[in-house]
Amino acid sequence: MSDKPKDDQKKKTSVFSSRLVRYGLATAAVIITLLVISTLFILRIYFRTETECYDHLLIETEEAINGLESNLRSDRMTLRIIAGLIGNAGDMNSLEVGGYLSTYDLNSLITQIGVLLPDDECLQGNGHKASVSGELSFEYESVLGEHLSELEPGGVSSKLPVIRNYVPIRKDGFCIGMLFSQASPDNIAKAWIPDIYDKAGYCYVVNRRTGQVIINTSPDEITDIHDISFIQTDFDYSKEDTIQNILDGKKGYSIFLSDMASEQLYMCYLPFSLEDWEMVVFVPESAVFTAVAPVRSSMYRFLGVAAVTILLFAIWMILEIRRSVNEAEKKANTDVLTGLQNRNCYEAYLKKLEKSKESVTCLYLDANGLHELNNSRGHFAGDQMLRFIADCLKILFETEHIYRIGGDEFVVFQTGKDADEIRECLKEFHESLSRNNYHAAVGISISDETIDVSDLIRRAEKSMYEDKQKYYDSIGKPMRV
Repeated sequence: MSDKPKDDQKKKTSVFSSRLVRYGLATAAVIITLLVISTLFILRIYFRTETECYDHLLIETEEAINGLESNLRSDRMTLRIIAGLIGNAGDMNSLEVGGYLSTYDLNSLITQIGVLLPDDECLQGNGHKASVSGELSFEYESVLGEHLSELEPGGVSSKLPVIRNYVPIRKDGFCIGMLFSQASPDNIAKAWIPDIYDKAGYCYVVNRRTGQVIINTSPDEITDIHDISFIQTDFDYSKEDTIQNILDGKKGYSIFLSDMASEQLYMCYLPFSLEDWEMVVFVPESAVFTAVAPVRSSMYRFLGVAAVTILLFAIWMILEIRRSVNEAEKKANTDVLTGLQNRNCYEAYLKKLEKSKESVTCLYLDANGLHELNNSRGHFAGDQMLRFIADCLKILFETEHIYRIGGDEFVVFQTGKDADEIRECLKEFHESLSRNNYHAAVGISISDETIDVSDLIRRAEKSMYEDKQKYYDSIGKPMRV
């Protein structure tokens, strides 16, 4: 019975390892594909929601502007009518003028109506006059004509800043007074600006001429757009570009981080058509993604579970591949018929012996009569003989260094036993073989400081052939080499 060539075993091991590598790469490709698809799905949800946020922000901003401008136009129309009546009346001190002023419906929004006179006096709706010199200027306001003021002192009725809607009163082509209605920014915000993103958003109304924040519904106390502190997180514009776009009356979007918020803010800015104002609306990221938060949370949980599963699978794969490789190496280094270590292991051990100074006894064995047994009783009988020899060697010599190096050749390296113990083991070995009508030639060689590994093997092999020749001489047959 002949052994498989060493090259065939190495080839099979290489093929097996190659298959494992391909299997591992295929599995990794599946895992990466799953992660990429999941990530792309989440990104698609994110960017789609972000796009919808811009559309929604634009609508909310337009609604805020339209609501505010509609009320301001309506108020200005009423002021024009009253200004025309006062201009026809002529005398600012007449009861008729006081009656016209009293027709204006004051409410929680419009807190005062009055006339700014050329001498910087203010004629109030109740007919009283009060000096506002140093606070309001008829000369300045009359030059601007119809307009909405910046934040101005509240005058005699209040020291809080207010916004005034001015309309000139003309008589004979001259401006004889500036009729105005007055409201606080807070009242304007409550009455005209819608609840942006269900009250999650807030806004600034900015005077583009000065950068002054006229209306501010945010929790900060910014009074000038230049003072806003944020870090731009999109790459379309810088912070300075964004502020300049607002002052230039442009339309646009931005994403940024603010000192007052722990999350990203989405910004939309649009110009007014009535005044040189700009509406700037902000919405926190959490509000933007409220609608898709459950889906996003589910996807994050899914990715978390998938990541743990993939990690466990990867660990299992590593262990499985390692086990498979170990099994493949074991198979590649194990003689299939006898279970002993094969020639691959034998040659590897010889290299270790070359570096070792340890004393070792080498037994070189060859099964006698294997060829004749195969011819007379078949290869199965020959295989039984080889397995029996291998089992006897494992039991009697109790060492891991037992090798089948050829079809009927075995090598045993024995340490820890003296010559008498080895002879006793060999005696039992031969007796066991004889009881089963088997025979084996054995050669022994013991290493010392003057013998290298190659000489050790040659001396044991030579001794084995001498023993083998004695066996064939005893049975009267020529020895097969």
